[in-house]
Amino acid sequence: MCIDSNTFFRILFIVLLCPVYTLAEQRAQSWKPEHRPGSAELSIDAIQHIVLPADPPDGFLASLDDFVSVLEKRTGQSPTIVSAGRPKNALYFELRPDAQEQGGAFSVIRERTRVTIRSADEQGWGNALYTIAERMLGARWYWSGDLGFEWADPQRSYFPRHTWQEAPAFVQRRFHPVNTDYARRNRLNEIYAFNHNLGRVFSPQLYQEMPEVFAEINGRRREPQGRNNTDPQPDFTQAATVEVAARAALDFFEANPEASSFSLSINDNVLFDTSARTEAAVSPLRYFRGRPDYSDLVFGFMNQVAEKVFEEAGAWQTPSGKKRYLTALAYYWTEPVPSLPLHPRVMPVLTSDRAQWHDPDYRAEDKALIEAWGASGAKRIATWDYYFGAPYPYPRQFNQWITESLRFMSEAGVDVFFSQLPAFWGLDGAKPWFGAQLLWNPQQDAEALLDEYYTNFFGPAADSIRHFYETAEHHRNTHEGEADWIKLYKDESGIALFTPDVLRTMRGLLDAAEASLIGYQMDAAPGLAADRFARRIEVVSEAFQFTEYFAAFHRARRALVMACLDGAAKETIEDKLAQFRLARTEYQAYFELYFERGNYVPQRRHLELNQSDPESWALGLLGDVAAKDLVSLVDDTKLKHQGSAPRNFLGPKLPRLDGWNLDFRASEHFSVGPSAWGRGAAGLRLEGVDMLSVFRQFPVVSNRRYVLKLHAAWRVSPDNRVQIQLDWLDRDGQVLSS
Repeated sequence: MCIDSNTFFRILFIVLLCPVYTLAEQRAQSWKPEHRPGSAELSIDAIQHIVLPADPPDGFLASLDDFVSVLEKRTGQSPTIVSAGRPKNALYFELRPDAQEQGGAFSVIRERTRVTIRSADEQGWGNALYTIAERMLGARWYWSGDLGFEWADPQRSYFPRHTWQEAPAFVQRRFHPVNTDYARRNRLNEIYAFNHNLGRVFSPQLYQEMPEVFAEINGRRREPQGRNNTDPQPDFTQAATVEVAARAALDFFEANPEASSFSLSINDNVLFDTSARTEAAVSPLRYFRGRPDYSDLVFGFMNQVAEKVFEEAGAWQTPSGKKRYLTALAYYWTEPVPSLPLHPRVMPVLTSDRAQWHDPDYRAEDKALIEAWGASGAKRIATWDYYFGAPYPYPRQFNQWITESLRFMSEAGVDVFFSQLPAFWGLDGAKPWFGAQLLWNPQQDAEALLDEYYTNFFGPAADSIRHFYETAEHHRNTHEGEADWIKLYKDESGIALFTPDVLRTMRGLLDAAEASLIGYQMDAAPGLAADRFARRIEVVSEAFQFTEYFAAFHRARRALVMACLDGAAKETIEDKLAQFRLARTEYQAYFELYFERGNYVPQRRHLELNQSDPESWALGLLGDVAAKDLVSLVDDTKLKHQGSAPRNFLGPKLPRLDGWNLDFRASEHFSVGPSAWGRGAAGLRLEGVDMLSVFRQFPVVSNRRYVLKLHAAWRVSPDNRVQIQLDWLDRDGQVLSS
């Protein structure tokens, strides 16, 4: 091509002028993002419009309301919500069904001034909004409600030019029960169902039609009541049992086409069939953690049901393409991994109290168990943890084990999480927020998360409050001892774990936290109350006062019991009884006051537990009852053994005692023999007990005095509960009092 000199200079002139013209145009347009040399950045406060998707669900709209609220408070900008169009400086939402089953994963794609949030489901949209609010605006929902909100320093100011992708490590992240708004704001979710469910499948109506599929226990079948906690398990050896379960799953999927799971988890007990069929199926009997191993029986049943539901009926996925699973709790007698490979669509749910990882032996055993389940053939593995919280009446802190266990499980292939966590905000502290953060990404810096929580949420009181919770955590780790199943759960004497000295130290730390606010000048924060640090400390202090009153009540109760057991002088028993009555009155008064306030307290039912009361015992000892006035209702006070026989193939031979009944839960080292006090075969010596009761009923007449005398000795450790219970029944067998 031939170009003369004039042409060349004209072309060069135009080329040089174009960038200048373009830059001038950029400065003239108010909608253009802030410009920095070498790049064009889009800041969060440049978003002027939000384009709604078609038919947005309520959960998404609630997330959007939160996002707009924090955006306006933080930046002063209030974006316009529109339903159509392609405005610039706008957020858009898009579903991509090809990215299924990622638990609310999302992508944020920026194209110039338009930002699109893309996800496989609507929950991913909400997760993206909360993540943007967290990272770019510094919004935090540490607790539920207005008092739980706080600002942190934003981590970034501009949307990245590349695609921003986030996928949670755990596709399900569920705390139960937790405030719905709090769960949404912290990206918690629920996809799969796996609670105890066989009581519903094997119903009272089915019993009338097919009694043969129900368990035969010690020679008889008990009619079910439709209860997942007390109804026996079905007979897992029957082919008809498999048919019933498969039909129930298929009917459920037909009625709920988008459901991705159906629970066939065992009922919440160990009432398994004891017929010769089941004996043959579980023989030779193996034990795990001291309990019978029924995993092959139950998960063999699950495999057979899965064969019918998936291989034969073809119910592999929902109409939208989500994979379906049959879920089953690996629970108590079914904790260990079975010896047979699992069908890939059977989802085992590993149940463990990983607060017990303070016990190194238990921790090592539990890690090995998790890895074994990972090699079981299951394609998706769930966990059911116990992060309580209420009903524990003290700060049950174990952030160290939350961190270690979530990381380990994630690396081992566990990606579905559920935990019971009845919120006790003042005593739980960081636990709900900290756990939610690590469920999204367990590889985060756990110490940095805790630093952020205490610094942002308690301001100048951060060090004292952190020391308060970490004192509780260190003390529990050091003194709770050997691991056991949800140790000290609903154990009224569990409060004794915290000595008066430890409680005084912790109260001193709360006093120091309150003192740190004296003269403190609160920095202005958009939309936040100036007294919020003080109010949060007050929530913690009031919750801990519940701990203190309960501890004092229990110490007084124990002192009275010991005085009665030791045969103390009447004056001593009278003194201990007076102290007990005062402590009980003070505890009950604070209990009522605490729940009347109704601010950041747990549900009353979680702490309104039955309490033993030794008052009637003490009064009986203080009364004058002459021995000559007593008539024994027991013919044999020595408990002579009249032969022995096994109850069934589980457990040892039981002595026959005139008029007395023995019931027990099978365990590996359980034994029953005569006591050292008896001459020959008499009395009872019980060892290696998981659960046992010895009971009898006596006819009584109203308006007469009765005395219960018992000769007993025991050696127990924390969480071993030995009770002497006397129930008064009416003629219909209904309990009048205990």
